[in-house]
Amino acid sequence: MKQNYLLRNPFTLFIHIALVIILAGAIVTHFCGIQGKITLTTDEQPKVEFEKDSGPGEAVLPFPLKLKDVEIIYYPGTSTPMDFKSVLDVNGSEIDVSMNKIGTYRDWRFYQSAMGDGSATLALSHDPFGIMITYIGYALLGISMLGFFFQRSTPWRGLFKALRKYSLILFLLTPTFISEASTPTIQRPLAANLGKVCVYWNDRIAPMQTMALDVTRSLYGADSYQGMTAEQVLAGWLFYFEEWWGDYTRYNPRILDIKPDNISDKQKKEAAKLSLIQWLGTGDAFKIYPYNAGDGKIEWLSLTGRRPAAMSLEQWKFMQTTMPEIKTLIMRGKNIEANEVLDSLVVKQVYYAGQDNIPSSRLMQLERVYNKAGRPAYAGIFAFGLSILLFFVSFSSDTNRRGLRFTGNIMVWILLIFIVGIISCIWILSRHIPLSNGPETMLFMALVSAIGACVVRRSDIKCALTLICGLCLMVAAMGSKTPKIGALMPVLGSPLLSIHVMLVMIAYVLFLLMAVLSAVALLSRSHTKKEYLSVVNRLILTPAVCLLAAGIFIGAVWANQSWGRYWGWDPKETCALIMLLIYALPVHWGSRRMACFRNPRVLHIYLLLAVLTVAFTYFGANYLLPGLHSYA
Repeated sequence: MKQNYLLRNPFTLFIHIALVIILAGAIVTHFCGIQGKITLTTDEQPKVEFEKDSGPGEAVLPFPLKLKDVEIIYYPGTSTPMDFKSVLDVNGSEIDVSMNKIGTYRDWRFYQSAMGDGSATLALSHDPFGIMITYIGYALLGISMLGFFFQRSTPWRGLFKALRKYSLILFLLTPTFISEASTPTIQRPLAANLGKVCVYWNDRIAPMQTMALDVTRSLYGADSYQGMTAEQVLAGWLFYFEEWWGDYTRYNPRILDIKPDNISDKQKKEAAKLSLIQWLGTGDAFKIYPYNAGDGKIEWLSLTGRRPAAMSLEQWKFMQTTMPEIKTLIMRGKNIEANEVLDSLVVKQVYYAGQDNIPSSRLMQLERVYNKAGRPAYAGIFAFGLSILLFFVSFSSDTNRRGLRFTGNIMVWILLIFIVGIISCIWILSRHIPLSNGPETMLFMALVSAIGACVVRRSDIKCALTLICGLCLMVAAMGSKTPKIGALMPVLGSPLLSIHVMLVMIAYVLFLLMAVLSAVALLSRSHTKKEYLSVVNRLILTPAVCLLAAGIFIGAVWANQSWGRYWGWDPKETCALIMLLIYALPVHWGSRRMACFRNPRVLHIYLLLAVLTVAFTYFGANYLLPGLHSYA
């Protein structure tokens, strides 16, 4: 009987064979693969010896290796590295190695690891058989997981027939769920114009409005203070530092007790604020003067910055006189003249940086709009309210349901458009797919949930998806009201990263959806509803596990391209593997040994507890356990 089942469903067998092949590849890599590193400089002779980390044989290359050149590629208009490139000479052949670009020669693979002035450290690997076996396993696994869903006689396909036996079920969830400023500053229109000035902030060029919001949120925990905008707050610290320092210490006297050489754990937050204030006070935080240092590198100098030897006298005079002139005009009450000097400052920034090395006025305007409107928290509150509406739709009478359902559908689409707008702004401004940090991945999960809510027709599942969407949006807003835009680390420039994160995040959304449906089922007294939701969860479970598995293995391919190994037992990798194994157990509910998962109550309790592994893998491994994924 079992043999006939496998013959009718070969892809089920191939999935398990693929896992065995992947394990065999890892074993071959462990015992036969050579891993090591080598440091080269441009002024030394070719080398053959390297530092071996693992593998058989001597630590000697079968060919000489020489470093011809090293190059750091910068983001346009900044001194922030975008990529690191090494040019190697191997037996007369020139090979380029950079982040996410592997150099190969005679089955030896070279990876960019570190770079210095005229030197480069390369990770190297010789593992032709282990990598080949592992990649064959990956390919077979991907094909088999796709083919699985087209097999007709699997228990998973039988769930579609089971759904027809259940009538429409209603959800029975019970809902559980300023004065005038006393400190001096400049007028609001003038401050708004100051916010248009470019500044080098968080390793990127941004409007000073972005810097103002970050500073105000860091010091006061809000976007404004005493009725003043963030730009007015920053202008106050810039032009009236003594008065603002006195005002801050009046309401935060504990900051005066901080001693730089003896900071307790309780004082770390206040110490960070003191450091920021001191940075503002010295003027070094205001890097608003671009200087073309050559070789495609633009340095941004601060108000108290040094004068480079090659800087022209005209530019040095511009640096020394512009901001003092603005301050003098403000003190004299000549705001119109000060505004004109600010406008000329923006023009001069473009002139000295070069049109191609500074964001266009449209991009700067887009960022200012994003700073004001890109608030995931507002969308999260909207999503929570929408889920309540959809909750009522799920059990309202037929006469009232049509109007409420239409309203709910329109609101879901509005929510989706808003999330797409936020993600699009981040994508355009950061110039990379926004999947490189925690808030961005939570926004993607919210996007997936909103898309699902637009696609599904059942109000109960639509309600669960909007609830998940709201949770994701609120988590995205925890670090900052507006997710920060930053330059992408060079190692994260691979397109495989985006695919890896997308697949894993979609799987997370499905796991959360199953947990919500399981909670609803356990709270319900209706046996029919529990049976129905167990069928829905088993339908969702298989594609969720396949997406997670695909995401993990694509991440392994990316890691192999970046670091020369596809598995390193990093805390995030280990947690993801444990999560995969936990969710893979109920997938086998069709077998006799896993028959307990056919019991709806057992399945719901299991899925509700299993979602804890999702939470720990995302939050615990990212923020509590040190590792390569601590940036995520």
